[in-house]
This record gives sequence, structure tokens and C-alpha cells, in this order.
Amino acid sequence: MPLPAPEPQPQTAKSQRTFPRKIKAGFWLVGIVLLLLGFASYQSLREFEKIVTWVTHSQDILEHLQLVLSDVQDIEIGLRGYVITGKEHFLGPYKNGLDGLNRDRDALAAIMQKTPQDLAEHVRRHEALNILIDRKLFLLKAMLALRQGIPYQSAHMEVQMTESKEILDRIRLIVGDMQQREKTYLMARERQAGEKSQSTVRYFITGLIMELMILLWIVRQIRQEIKQRKQAHDELELRIQERTAALIDSNERLRELSHRLMNVQETERRQIAHDLHDEIGQSLTAIKLGVREAHNMLKSSPLSTLLVDSLTILDQVIEQVRNLALDLRPSLLDELGLVPALKWYMKRQGERAGWETKYAAHLRESHLPPGVGIACFRIVQEALTNIMRHAEATHVQMSVTQQEDYLLLVIEDNGQGFNVEQAKTHARRGISIGLLGMEERAKLVGGELTITSSPKTGTRLTASLPLVGLNPHLTTSEARLA
Repeated sequence: MPLPAPEPQPQTAKSQRTFPRKIKAGFWLVGIVLLLLGFASYQSLREFEKIVTWVTHSQDILEHLQLVLSDVQDIEIGLRGYVITGKEHFLGPYKNGLDGLNRDRDALAAIMQKTPQDLAEHVRRHEALNILIDRKLFLLKAMLALRQGIPYQSAHMEVQMTESKEILDRIRLIVGDMQQREKTYLMARERQAGEKSQSTVRYFITGLIMELMILLWIVRQIRQEIKQRKQAHDELELRIQERTAALIDSNERLRELSHRLMNVQETERRQIAHDLHDEIGQSLTAIKLGVREAHNMLKSSPLSTLLVDSLTILDQVIEQVRNLALDLRPSLLDELGLVPALKWYMKRQGERAGWETKYAAHLRESHLPPGVGIACFRIVQEALTNIMRHAEATHVQMSVTQQEDYLLLVIEDNGQGFNVEQAKTHARRGISIGLLGMEERAKLVGGELTITSSPKTGTRLTASLPLVGLNPHLTTSEARLA
């Protein structure tokens, strides 16, 4: 009997319509604020990065101006030492200074090319500095040539040294003026960078406050909605629990009924197999003996041929009855137990189908609960029948082992395999119910059954059946039926 569907929780139509709209509007506002905040922050960040670039530009100019001035002074000192003493080792600083001056002047020129157009005066001072440095280098080379000349003319040297000193003073003056201007630019740019940084922080804090206010409003709306629905939700939860308990109880009853049905089937199979073997089989054997006696007495009669055919038919019927009885309920299963019965059935099916078989068992049958042995045998019976009918296998192996509190059954073949999901779909539609039957038998004793296969890769069936912890109602009913 189907369970009635839970009633919908009470809620006004107005609340159902307005709540999603309010929440959607709130999130739209948050999105717009985030978008505006992101745009403002992006613009501010770009301006800040530009200012930082110009700050670095000013710092590089200050650094290279100082390097150029130091190089000029080093050249001046080295040459003066050589002029005064005439010793060659004073030319080392002079030559090193020339190399450093060329390198630093090139670097300064590259930096000055990036100077903004509104600082044209700064560029002109740099050009004037380069002219003075070139003049300075020309005088120094002339002084070096004059000192190395023979005879040495000190009067001419004094004039050139005086002019060289004047040029050096003018170089210091221009460099100092350029450094002072760059320091002014640097301070202004650092102040702008600070202002932009503060502006970015203000944008962020303002946007954060607006977002928090909107989120608080959304939270308030959600809390109100939760409060309105709480009572209905609790009632619905209680009804779901009641119906879940009823469903679990119904499933348990169905499982117990299924288990009892299978036990009744096993009892009927045992009885039918017994009747076939002991009554019908014996009757057929007696008839066979009578017909054989009649054949012996009437060998020369025209009826002899008919009696021979009758004996052949009787042999076939007796064999079919014996096989039917064994398929219904092997006597080995009741007399010797599961392991010998599985071994016999594996050998029998292998001889029928022409398989190469392998069987291994490590199981203490005294620990088998009622029903587990029957379930295991029926699963094997169905599996081997399916392999014979569909797999086209040449090798089949089976193992039965006990692992802690479980009986583990594994059957493998090298057949053509199949699509497991497709086969289960067909089984649910009633096309082939063998797979579902094996799964149901495993579930009824609390176990699991898995099949791994794909086309042209063979098949592996694994069944795990518990040896303890079965449903007490099921085990009791099994014991009664056994």
C-alpha cells in the first residue's frame, strides 16, 4: 500500500513570492558594489603604479648623477697624481674612471630619455652636463699628452689645470642643481603615491561597509524566512521519520517473506527430488527390469526389437529423472555438505560443457548458518548455467574460502563476457532474471554479490556471505523449515 505524500508546509503566497525577489535584489546590490569597488580600485592601482614608476625613475637619475660626478672626480684625481709625480700607477684610476664614466653616462642617457616632456628644462641641463663632461675629457687628454711630452712644459700645464678645475666646478653645480630638482620631483611623487594609497584604502573600506550592510540585510531576511518555516519543517521532518520507519518495517517484512518463500521452495525441491529419485526412479527401474526380462524371454519374437527400443527409452528417461532430481536438490548437499556438493557440481558441469575446471575450497562447514550453504549453492548453480549457455568459455575456476566472519565465493571464466549494466536492465524488464536472482539470494542472507565483466574479457563473480549477524527472524524460520 503506497504511503501518502507529505503535506506541503504552510506558508503564505506573499512570502513565497517576495522572499526570492528580496534575496535576488540584495545579491544584485552586492554585485554592483563589488563591480564599482573593483573598477575604482583598478583605476587607483594603475595611477599608483604609474607614480611608483616615476619615483623609481627619479631615484635612478639621482643615483646615476652621483655616479657620473664620482667618475669625473676619480679621473681628475688620477690624472693630477700622474701630472704631479709622473708615476705610471696613477694612470690606473684615470683609466678605470674613464671606463666607468662611459658606462654611467650611457645609463643616465637611457634614463633621461624617459623623462616627461613637461620637464624639458631638466633635459637641457643634462645636455649641458654632457657638453661640459666632453670638454673636461678633452682637457684631461691634452694634459696627459702634455705631461708625457719631452720636454715637460709646466707653464702650459698650469693653465689647463686651472681651466679643468673651473669645468669640474661647473659640473658639480649642474649635477647639484639636477639632484635638487629630482629630489623635489621625488618628494612630490611620493606624496602623490601616499594620497593614492589612502584613496584606495578609503574606496575599499567604503565598499566593505556597504557590502556588510547589504549582507546583514540579507541575513535578516533569511533568518525571518527560516523562522517562518521552522515549525512546518519540524512537522515535515517528523512525518518523514514516521514514514521512513514504516517503510523500513515494510521492507523487513518483505525480506522475511521472500526468505520464507525461498525456504519453502527449497523444501519443495527437496521433497520433489526425493520423490523423483526414490519413488519414480525406483518405479522406472522396476519397469526396466520387467521389460528386460520380457526381452530375454522373447528374443526370437518379432517384439524383441520393440522391447530393445523400449529399454533404450527407459534408460534415457531414468537418466533424465536422475538429472532432474540432482538439479532440484543434490543429495550430496544434504548428506556431505556444501564443499563436496560444489566440487561434484563443478565437475559435472565441466564434463557437460567441455571446460577445463579448477576448484579450491577452504571452509569449515560447521560454522555455516542455516541458509548460507543453500544460497551459495544456488548462486553457483545459476552462475555455471549462465556460463554454459552464454559465455563460450573453455576454462572456469571457482574458490570458496572463509575470511573472518564471511564466506567468499569467486567464480571466473575466460568467456566472451558481457555488459553488466545492460544485462541488469534486461533483468529488470523481465527478459532475463538470473542476475537479479543471484543478487537477491545474496541479499536475503545479508551478503553482497558483484559481477565484473565486459565484452571479450571474461567474467568474475564475487559473493560475500556473512557467517554471523543474520536477522534472527530469518534464521529462525530457516531452522524450522530445515
